[in-house]
Parts: sequence; structure tokens; C-alpha cells
Amino acid sequence: MRPSRLLLSLLAAFCLIGLLVGALRLWASPELAQWASYGWYFALATLALLAAVDALGVRKHGVQVQRELPGSFALGVANPVRIILHNISGRSLNLWVSDHLPAQIRAEGLPAYLRLPAGEAAQVQYWAWPEQRGQAHFSVVDIRLRSPLACWHFRQRVPLPATVRVYPNFTAISRFEQLGHDQQVSQLGLHLRQRRGQGMDFHQLREYRDGDVSRQIDWKASARRRKLISRDYQDERDQEIVFLLDCGRRMRSRESALSHFDHCLNSLLLLSYVALKQGDGVGMLSFAGEQRWLAPVKGKNNINLILNSVYDLQSSTETSDLLEAASELMARHRKRSLIVIMSNLRDADRDDVIAASRLLARKHLVLVASLRENVLEEAVTTPVGDLESSLVYCESLDILAARQRLLQTLRNQGVLVTDSRPQELHIRLVNEYWALKRSGRI
Repeated sequence: MRPSRLLLSLLAAFCLIGLLVGALRLWASPELAQWASYGWYFALATLALLAAVDALGVRKHGVQVQRELPGSFALGVANPVRIILHNISGRSLNLWVSDHLPAQIRAEGLPAYLRLPAGEAAQVQYWAWPEQRGQAHFSVVDIRLRSPLACWHFRQRVPLPATVRVYPNFTAISRFEQLGHDQQVSQLGLHLRQRRGQGMDFHQLREYRDGDVSRQIDWKASARRRKLISRDYQDERDQEIVFLLDCGRRMRSRESALSHFDHCLNSLLLLSYVALKQGDGVGMLSFAGEQRWLAPVKGKNNINLILNSVYDLQSSTETSDLLEAASELMARHRKRSLIVIMSNLRDADRDDVIAASRLLARKHLVLVASLRENVLEEAVTTPVGDLESSLVYCESLDILAARQRLLQTLRNQGVLVTDSRPQELHIRLVNEYWALKRSGRI
């Protein structure tokens, strides 16, 4: 409990009055100075008594507090948190409410003020913005009450421990799931290619449509029904995708609210959901930091298993060893699969990434998903005005050119390559997945 500004202001005023009363002894009569002193003492005693009674009143408050948290948080997304207060005392209360937040969460809407009538309940809602994945530990709710006479502020710390998991941003998956197929295609900006080859599973028979090729026609069914019947095919199932996720120091680059690593996780989750929905299996191996292995799983419901496997995975300060990670993956997983290498490649990685791609390509189809730094592209488009900016321009141009040479070398060796900005990675990966599915390569 601490004094309010009002009580401190009154005490300061009484001090000034006390000085004036003391000065009366210098020029006023002794009787007047004595009566002034008595009056000052009486007023000060009255204030002290009122402050004491007021302090007893604020200590007799009755407030019950609850906190309502979502089941989980999404990284970089505003999540509502509610604090419910119930006044069980016999008088109205003036409250300031705040929450002790985990270090990785910032909030908007705190502290909040409300007047709570006797016997009633109210709630305070604020928005929590997670800035790091993992477990967020909430501890204490702070309540500050104003006494009836506004002389004191009483602070109460209500322990309400709770832990919430902060996942990668899965809201894109939720929106994607609610859309139909055509809407999904237009929403993500996907480009579907006409399927070719024989790598498709038979789905059903249907009436002939203009544009069906002759080899789709089922002549026996057409003869029985006396009209043309075509075979309808669906994408092959029972394929597998394994992500080779780089957790090294380059993935810590942050050009917006999310790091490169967080963008990779979001893309991994969206492509995982699309693949699981198609009946394919999805697995993951992380390297350059904490190594986690998730054997390929199937079924749309297993997206939760993948979420729980990566939600607290963090990038590290270690240097990435892609060849060692590829060797580890070859030892763990032997079935032919699409291997998606998610990293931020530079020309210094040339020997390592080429050797790793060759090793993986012995049994698997390899897709290298590399991230471009926006800062480099901005540097080569910014006008040069002095020596320092010219040096930055030349260095950035050299890095981008060397990077393109590396990616072209990989393409020449038959490795699939996507090179995109972090915020566009999910579109590029899903596009590439659909292209491979419809071409029959997976």
C-alpha cells in the first residue's frame, strides 16, 4: 500500500501551512500564534485519522480474479487475453489492472482502469503479441485499488500461473482449410500445370468431356453404356516429403517481425498441411543446432503432431553443415522421397551444398528452397551517392551474382531450386509441390 498523489499533496500543503504558523510567532501576538498552532495540529490529526480509516477501508476489499487464455498463441498474431474481476465486497471499487507478461510477449491495452460496482463482475481484455516461439509462462495479475477517500493505493498480486504454447503462425493454414480448391489456388497465387505422364491413380469413371484424350476413354464401359465414358485420375498418394531444416546462424536474419527461420517454419507447416491432405507423408530433420527427427507421418490430423514437434525449435549461432545433415538423413530415411532443403545459401556453401545434393539425389528427389535477403536487393536498387553507398552496392551485387551462380550450378545438376523472399516462400513451395504432383515426379 502506498499514499496517493492526493494524500501527498495534502501533506505538502500542511507542511507549508506549518511553516506559516511558525512564522506567525515572529510578528503576531503569542495568543494568535498559539491558536494557529492548535488549529494546525487539529487539522493534521484529523487528516491522519481519516487516512488511517481510509487505509483500513481499502484493506477490506474483496476481489476475485481469473485469467482466460487461448489454448495456444500464434507467433506475430494478436491474441486476446481476458482478466475477469468479481467484486464481492459491499462497495464500489476503482481498479487498475495489469498482468505480468512473459519476456517474449508484448501487450497492448495494459494497464486498464475500471470502476467495479459492489457485487458485480467485469472483464478486461488486452492483446498479447508473441515475438518468440516456445512456452510462455504467465505468473501474476497485479491489481491496484484506490481507497474510498482516495488517500491510498493498495496493490495486490494475485498468483495465476499458466503456460501457453506459442506456435508458428498457423492462421494461414486455418484460412486455407476453409477455402475450396479453386479458392485455395487463387488465394495463394498458385499456378497449376496440366498433368502429364502415367503417374496418376485411377479415381472414377465419368462421362466423356470435350478435351479428354483418347487414352482416357474406357471402351468397355462405353460399349456397355452406349456412350463415351472416360477414366478420371487423381494424384498419386503414398508419397513422402522430408524437410531438411537449417537452424544455423544465417536463419536468424530478421527483416520484419519474423526471422528467416520463422518464415521457413510457416512455409513448412503450410506445405505439410497440403501434402497431408493429399495423402502424402511428411517428415522433418533439423540440423545446425538442436537436431530433431520426425519420421514421416500421414493423415491430415497429424498436422498437430508436426506443430508440436517444431513450435519451440529455435535457430542457433552454429555454422550449418549441410553435408553432415544429408548423411544423417540418408541413414535415417531410405524410401524415395522429396527432400526439401530449407536454408539461406551463399557462395561459401558451394562445395557443401553440391556434395549434399549429390548424396541425397542417389535415392531422393531434391528441392533446395533458398531465401533471399531483402536488404541485399534493396541495396542494389538504392541510388549511389557517396563512397560508402557505392561500396555497399558493389558488395551486395557481388553476393547476389555469386548466389545465382551457385543456384544455377545446382539446377544444371538436376536439383530443383526455388529462390524467393522469405514472405513468398510458402507460395513458391506449394507451387513446386503441385507441379511435381501433376507431372508425376512424386
